[in-house]
Amino acid sequence: MPLELMSAGERGEIMEIKHCGGCGGGCHSHGQDQQHKHEHSSRKASGTRAEEMGLRVGNMVQVLKNDGHLLLLLVDEARIAIDRKIARSIRVKGVAA
Repeated sequence: MPLELMSAGERGEIMEIKHCGGCGGGCHSHGQDQQHKHEHSSRKASGTRAEEMGLRVGNMVQVLKNDGHLLLLLVDEARIAIDRKIARSIRVKGVAA
């Protein structure tokens, strides 16, 4: 399920991160054994914006707040705020608390 659909208090494991911040999205998905084949001007070709913020495949996340516009997440003892666009690009598997 997309991370954007999780409610406050829910936990999940990141299974896939779609969208590469450098090419406008849709070029690949991280976590599905696909390689990034093209270059971006000043950015490493291997990471997405979400990954630069610490959201990586296999990480556990807890939604602290989801107000419909922004999500506040707890990831590895860090609080991270992301917008709906980034949250939509992250697929998670729900985990029982």
